[in-house]
Amino acid sequence: MRKWMNVVITSLLVTSIAAGCSEKKPATNTGASASPGGATTSKPAEKTAFTMARGTLQIKGVEVSPDINKDKGLLELEKRTNVDVNINLLPHAEFKQKVSLMFASNDIPDVLVAYQSMTPASKDMRGAVDNKMFMPLDDALNKYGQNLLKVIPKAAWDEVKLDGKIYAIPQYLSVPSRRATFIRADLLEKAGLKAPKTIDEMLNVLRAFKKLGVEQPFAFRENFKYADSILGAYDVLPYSTMYEKQGDQVVPKFFDSENMMKALNVYKTMYDEGLMAKDFATQTAAMWTKTRDSGKAGMWNFNAAGLVTSQIELNKVDPNGKVDLIPSVIGPDNKGGMMIYGSTLEMAYLNSKLDPKKVEGIIKFFDYMVSDAGNEFFSFGIEGETYKKEGGKIVYEKPKDEQAIYAEDRLRWLQVINDGAYNKLKIPFEPKGNELLKAFQDILPKEGRGGYTFDPELSTYSKFPDLAPKFDEPAKLITDHMIKMIYGKEPISDWPKVIEEWKTKGGNEIIKEATDRVNKNSGARPGPGSNG
Repeated sequence: MRKWMNVVITSLLVTSIAAGCSEKKPATNTGASASPGGATTSKPAEKTAFTMARGTLQIKGVEVSPDINKDKGLLELEKRTNVDVNINLLPHAEFKQKVSLMFASNDIPDVLVAYQSMTPASKDMRGAVDNKMFMPLDDALNKYGQNLLKVIPKAAWDEVKLDGKIYAIPQYLSVPSRRATFIRADLLEKAGLKAPKTIDEMLNVLRAFKKLGVEQPFAFRENFKYADSILGAYDVLPYSTMYEKQGDQVVPKFFDSENMMKALNVYKTMYDEGLMAKDFATQTAAMWTKTRDSGKAGMWNFNAAGLVTSQIELNKVDPNGKVDLIPSVIGPDNKGGMMIYGSTLEMAYLNSKLDPKKVEGIIKFFDYMVSDAGNEFFSFGIEGETYKKEGGKIVYEKPKDEQAIYAEDRLRWLQVINDGAYNKLKIPFEPKGNELLKAFQDILPKEGRGGYTFDPELSTYSKFPDLAPKFDEPAKLITDHMIKMIYGKEPISDWPKVIEEWKTKGGNEIIKEATDRVNKNSGARPGPGSNG
C-alpha cells in the first residue's frame, strides 16, 4: 500500500470519502398513520436507506455514468427490493487506498463491498474486523438470507469466516478453474490435425501453425501470465497459492526440480524453434492482446469467459477465423490446467453499528440478487423493455447501441452477489454461448492445479520481496532465472541451484512460516495437489 506523504492531501481525501459515504438520498417515511375517522390506515413498509461503497472494477459503463445513483437499473432495483441505497464509487486503481483511509478516519459506510482476497483474515481487513468495525452475519443470514445460504457454496462461505463466524457475503465462483486453453480451430483444420492433448502433440500443432505462416504459434505474455499451461501440465506453477507438503516441510511447487526442468525445456524448445515470440519476456498485456485479436496467434491461455470477445475481434480481421476452447495439455500424471482460484471474488461487509431493522433490509436486498427473479432481472433487465417472454421462454437480443451496452454492463455490476464464473441464464444468448457453457460444465471442472493458500499471506514475503510470488506471477528471482534459462544464458540443469539460492536469500524463513502455519492450521487452506 502506497503511503500518503502529504498530510494536506490525506486530509482532503478523507474528507472526500467521508462526504461520499455519508451523503444519503432521503428515506421514504411510509409508516402507519391515523385516518380522519380515527382508524389506522396501513401503508407500505418504510424503505431501508443505506450507504454502500464499491469499486468501479474498471467497467466502462460504470465509470462513464454521470451519476450511478440515478441509473435506471439502480432505481428499478430499489423499487424491487424496497431500499434506498446511496452508492459511493471508489476508483479501481485507488480502491485499497480509499478503504484504508475509511478505516483510519473510522467513517465506515453501511456496506463495504471489498475486492477479491480482502477476506476477514487478510491483512487488508483483519484489523478492521478485530476492531469490530464489521458485524458477524450468521444470525441475520439465517433469518433473512435463505437464498444466499442455499446458492452460495460452502467453500465460499468458509473463505469469509473468521473464528468460525461469517463476516461478509461473497460473490462466488461455481467453477474455480477459470483459465482455459484457446486455439484457432480453423488453422487446426487447415493443418489436418486434432486438438492436442499432450505436450508433444501441442509442439507438433505449433510447428504446423508456423508452417502455415502464423506469426506467434503460441502467444506468450511477460511474467508467464496467460502462458502457463505448460507449467500446469507439470504441476510446478510458481504462484502464491502453489505450496505443497514435501516430507515434513511445506514448500513451493517449483521445488520439484525434475518437473520444473521438463517444463523449462518445453519453453526453450518453443523459443529455439520460433514457436513463440523472441521477445516473450517483454510482451506486455497490450502487445499480447493485439497479437491475439489481429489473428497472429495460434494458441494461448486466457480466462474462459474471453471466448466471445476473442471470436468477435478475430472476425474483424478474418471473417473465416474460428476460436475454440479445448482441454489444457496434460503432463506425466495425466492432469493439466492452470491455477485454481479461490471460491470468492468481491464480498460485502456490514457496518457493526447498523440497527437490526436496517440489517434486515440489507440482507434481503442481497438475498434478492441470487433469487430466480433477481437473476432474471440482472441478466436481461425489465420485461417488456429489454426483453420479453413468449410461451414462458425468454426472448432477448444483445444491445448494439453503445449507451444500451453501458446500461447493461451497469446492471450486471449492480448484482454484487452472483456467480462470478459465468452467467448461466445469459450465456446461451451469447455468440458461441453453447461452446462456452460446455467449457464451464465439461472442461474446466476437470482441470486445474491447486496447493496451499495462506490467508493472510505469509508475513515473510514483506521481508523478502524478491522471493515473494504474486497470485498469478512468479517471484522476481524465479522469473529472472526462468527467462535466462529459456534464452540459453543459464543451463536448465542448474535449477536445483536456483532453489538453493532462493532458500539462502530468505526462502528458508518462508518455508518455516508456511510449515508452521499448516501444522497449526493457522490461515492455511489446503487445495487439490497440496498433499495436505
